[in-house]
Amino acid sequence: MEHPNEKVMRELINYTINKSGGGRTGCFIVKGDKIISKAISTVEKYKDPTAHGEMNAVRKICRKQKNYHLKDCWVYSTQIPCPMCASLIVWSEAKGIVYGWDGRNTWGKLNIHPKIILKTAKMPIKIIGPFMEEECLKIRGYKKK
Repeated sequence: MEHPNEKVMRELINYTINKSGGGRTGCFIVKGDKIISKAISTVEKYKDPTAHGEMNAVRKICRKQKNYHLKDCWVYSTQIPCPMCASLIVWSEAKGIVYGWDGRNTWGKLNIHPKIILKTAKMPIKIIGPFMEEECLKIRGYKKK
């Protein structure tokens, strides 16, 4: 499968809207041509600051496969991963990231660009985005500035 993949991102957008009603970040883990994990952010629901969409999706697949490596996987997220999630992606050794929109100005927490963190990885991790930005912005009710 080629990345970025419009079909995968469109499915992620629909999944995120259907699961959350909007206002959250969604994430898929893709291996080959198969989506192997799906999740949305549950920070507010569980009052857990680590329950980002990327964290939830990676946790789910790593538990299922009984290891923490995503060496041949791509992480699709409706929003650019935060520094915490970028670190998770480095630890899991994912192949790349495809993100929908750059919401760093909405975090208000850590002003570290994820690309800086990704550069610390042993193996290069590709980062592609923004991809299908307008559609991803609509999930959260934002408009491109």
